[in-house]
Formats: sequence, structure tokens, C-alpha cells
Amino acid sequence: MDNWFKSVWFIRIISLMLAVLLWVTVNVDNNMDSDSLFFNETSSDMEVLENIPLEIRFDSEEYVVSGIPQDVSVTVEGPAGSVAPVARQKNFTVYADLNGLGPGTHEVSLQHSGITNQLAVTLEPKMIEVEIEEKMTEAFDVNIDYFNEADLDDTLELGEPEAEPSQVSITGASSVMERVASVKAIIDVGSENQTIEQQEAPVKVYDNQGNELNVLVDPTTVNVTVPIIKRSKDIPVTLAPRGGTPEGVLIESVTTEVNNVAVRGSKDVLDKINEPIEVPIDVTQVTEDQTLEVDVPLPEGVNSVDPETIEVTIDVLDETS
Repeated sequence: MDNWFKSVWFIRIISLMLAVLLWVTVNVDNNMDSDSLFFNETSSDMEVLENIPLEIRFDSEEYVVSGIPQDVSVTVEGPAGSVAPVARQKNFTVYADLNGLGPGTHEVSLQHSGITNQLAVTLEPKMIEVEIEEKMTEAFDVNIDYFNEADLDDTLELGEPEAEPSQVSITGASSVMERVASVKAIIDVGSENQTIEQQEAPVKVYDNQGNELNVLVDPTTVNVTVPIIKRSKDIPVTLAPRGGTPEGVLIESVTTEVNNVAVRGSKDVLDKINEPIEVPIDVTQVTEDQTLEVDVPLPEGVNSVDPETIEVTIDVLDETS
């Protein structure tokens, strides 16, 4: 064995074997790197990104734009290493540049920014048709409308409502502003039994057909006060002396300063009361001038009367006069 290590040929053979082994190792690694590089450079991917918001660039102080799709579809295609981060992060913008365009109908191309040039990008739609109109602002009175009014207790009625503020500013396209027919704050009164105080209500804008219009409202809500009061009706009263006076006593007059009383009840009941309320006055014990407090009778179906009693003055005829 020692003679082998001393042999020149043995050492040469061992050196040759080591050189061949090193060459094989290096070439295998190079081939693997080349295959990996080739794969990365040639493999591609495609992603379709839906519901991408569309940005509109225009002078929003002067114009209103309609005909804008809410979102678009973006298809990106290219190296997988570039497609993946774009699809995952979606940190790009799709926009339509309307700057420099005036009122009218325009067809504009959609553009994008923030996507690497290594990718092929397809937008759907590629073009959109938009309508540019001048912006208008006007002040309108707010009217109060009621919801579930039919469910309100029929012994109650609504007083004159108030809105704070009483006017709002409406901003929109000129063609839309021409269609404004009413501006309303809507209040639900169905279950109410007392005055509604400072209730916040949204403001809605409608055309003649009752369609809600797409406009800007400032402020968007108002505070509404609606008096809710007991339904009443003023009815005249008449005095009706009853019974005979004591012997020798003659009544000169029976009067009251109250001409009308307010009766409360349902609308149907109040509508049927068309005659004065007759207030009976017992004069069987009258012997001299006096003032009595007498009850006002309730007509049939009436819940209450105000006042409930009235003062009646009875004057007796002086036989010496």
C-alpha cells in the first residue's frame, strides 16, 4: 500500500478522477440554474380582476358627470412573478380623464397607472360614454310629509309642523335641477300620541312623478317638530232652565259669558255634531239673583269637553220695579 502512494501513476490517476468528479458537479449545478432561469423567464400567468373602482378626473366645482360605470374589469398577463403581486395588492388606478372637456356627450378611453410595463393590461370596457353638465345650486323650502298617518289615533290630529332649518341647498346637473318638484322630510307618526320634538329626518328630493332625484342635499337632515293634539271642535252652548221656580219668583234672565265649548273625540263623532249643546239649569230652588256653576253635558261619543263647567247668572225679576 505504501508503494502505491509513492507511485507517480497512482497519484495521477487519483487526480484525474477528482478532476472528472469536480467537472460533473459544476455542470450539473449550471444546468439546474439554467433550467430554473429558463422556466422563470418563459412561464406566464393571467389574472382577471373584477370590480375595480373607476376614478373620474374632472372639474367637480363646475360640472356634474353621468353615465359612469361603478367599476371595471382589468386583465393582466405576463410573468407569474409580476402578475401575482398586482392581483394580490391591486395597488393601481383605472381612470377616465375628462379635464378639458366641456358640457355635452363625450366618448373617452379608460387609462391605468401603477401597473408594471412587464404586464399586458386589458380594460373592460375600454371606452365609456359620459354626459357632462354644468352644476347648479338652488335653495328650496322643506315640506313635511307623514308616514303611517292612517294609523294615528283618530282622536288626535296633527298641528302645523316646523323644520329646522326650513330650507336646504340642492346641487345637481342642470337637467336634473329642472325636474325638482318637491323637497320633503318624512316623519313616521303612526304610533305617536304626543308632540314630536326636534326629530331628525332625512331630506328627499322628488320629481312630479314621485321619483327620487340624484342630487346633493345640504344639510342632508333637518330637525322636525310636529304638534300632536287632541282632536276638538267648538260647539255653541244654549241654556235651558228646568223645573218651576218657587211661588212668587219670576226669572228675568239666565245668561253665561261662555258662548262655545270645545268637545273632543274621533273625527267621525265630531263631524256628526252640528247642533248647539243644551245645558240644563235647575231653577227650582232659585229665590234671588245668583250665580251657579253647572256641568256641560257630553254629547254621545264625545270623550271630553272644555270647559267641563260654566258659570250661569240667574237674574230674578224685582216685583217692586
